[in-house]
Amino acid sequence: MINQYREAYKKINNSASYAELIYPLTNRGFFSEINNLALAVLYCLENNIKLKVYTKYWVGGNWNDYFNPILKEYKGIVPIPRDIFVKRRYDPIYRIYHKYIKNRELIQNGIWNEMGSKQFIEKHFYFPELGIDGSIFEAKKQIFDIILDYNNETIEEVFSLSQTDLNFIQNSCGIHVRRGDKVSGKSKEAELFDVAVYINKINEIGANIQNITVCTDDFEVLRDFEKHFPEFKYLTFCELNRSGYFQSDYNKTENKAQKRAEVINVLKDANLLINSKVFVGAYSSNISRFVAVMRNNKECYSLDIHWTPS
Repeated sequence: MINQYREAYKKINNSASYAELIYPLTNRGFFSEINNLALAVLYCLENNIKLKVYTKYWVGGNWNDYFNPILKEYKGIVPIPRDIFVKRRYDPIYRIYHKYIKNRELIQNGIWNEMGSKQFIEKHFYFPELGIDGSIFEAKKQIFDIILDYNNETIEEVFSLSQTDLNFIQNSCGIHVRRGDKVSGKSKEAELFDVAVYINKINEIGANIQNITVCTDDFEVLRDFEKHFPEFKYLTFCELNRSGYFQSDYNKTENKAQKRAEVINVLKDANLLINSKVFVGAYSSNISRFVAVMRNNKECYSLDIHWTPS
């Protein structure tokens, strides 16, 4: 059925007649890009706009490096500005060429605010040919299923687990613990939660959990769990040398293999959390919000804010 929805989406997108929206993937975090891209897909469906992604400046590589081409890529001669979200750096020539000559919408031409507005996110979305009939939460779940069509290489790297590990994960509480720039430095976006806060939440849930799958960017987090709460069994795929993720450092990396490995790591973490029995994270994190959607909000618990669509 999902393949039918994918073909239907491509047909609808290709036949959209109002305008064309070029959506640039930039140097923000991977799931920040993915979460907002899904909103853009919905916005374009609602407004009869053809969507193309633009990956020239995407630090992750190209869309087709990870996914089969459900989404079309813009490869025009005239580029989309690198700093398209910063209006003061936006050269008027791009607006003239794309909007008035080529009838293209650029994301900061009001669309960025519109697709995040209360009016839009409170809509009931109805596209039966795509399997969509519900709230923004339900609609984003289906959009993710449609556009995130992993290619064979990515499937092998992300979803290949031993039966022993899979059994552990499916009977565990999957927790997502961000360190690095998410909770420190100038770009700090969220509160740092001690490992005890996660354990307290697990005990509060009362799901008779003995196994914990730890998805983190800092191996020291696992050591903290094992030191202070040895009564639990732990599984992690975090490497020993990891000491927190910093987006600025990642953006500076020129080695394509290292960049791909980082993307695969975060995709793998998401898969582990989606398949765990219970999920505990913080919805200030884009990966946690993505996981909650993909789990249909089943047994999902946030340590900070409520779920938001962007």
